[in-house]
Amino acid sequence: MTRLFIIGEGPTEEAFVKAVLAPVLRLSNIHAKALLIETSRGHRGGGLNLERTTRAVRNAPQQYDDAYVSTMFDLYALHKTFPGVTDSVGLQASNRAARIEHLLHADIVARVGCRPERFIPHIQPHEFESLLFSDIGKLCDAEPEWDKHRAALSKVRADVANPEWINDSPHTAPSKRLEILRPRYRKTTHGPASAVRITLDKIREQCPHFRQWFERLLHIGAQPLAVRLPESIS
Repeated sequence: MTRLFIIGEGPTEEAFVKAVLAPVLRLSNIHAKALLIETSRGHRGGGLNLERTTRAVRNAPQQYDDAYVSTMFDLYALHKTFPGVTDSVGLQASNRAARIEHLLHADIVARVGCRPERFIPHIQPHEFESLLFSDIGKLCDAEPEWDKHRAALSKVRADVANPEWINDSPHTAPSKRLEILRPRYRKTTHGPASAVRITLDKIREQCPHFRQWFERLLHIGAQPLAVRLPESIS
């Protein structure tokens, strides 16, 4: 079975990998495990930057020399130490994410010295909550009181070509749009549980950048040396 480590920003991504991605990847003979970046002794998650990511990629496989490593980081508020974050401002969200992925891949491979096909970076435009806009009905089913916000959230979704285009400003990022919900949206509990209800198939249908990443992950089980790497977007 092919081993895959997915480095996430926090417990939300960790739960998403465990509950949503891992069961499906297992069907393709891929054992996926989520890892959080260690930011201090005994603390994992948050504090994301290039140096810590490099260390995490280097340490992730440990005794498994043939393991693959991927990431699940938000484009929104991504630390400026990541290559391409500053000079890609102004690009369409998915193009910007692809540009950063391409540069991050080259940077990490050079720093860590791993085989290029073993590192598959993913930057989610604009953030994890984008995926939850794939099905507003299923999202609002999480809490009975959320139904009254269905129309407002449906309009947010209808105003863009796909959920990954929802704006990334401090006021209009996907997670900010969910602040109207009462009881309030809790990232670590509502997020992964809603993604399970929405289903991976629906998320892949609605979110093309996410879909491309997931398809690359599926390929490593059958064709370990033929993983398509992100193309540079200028």
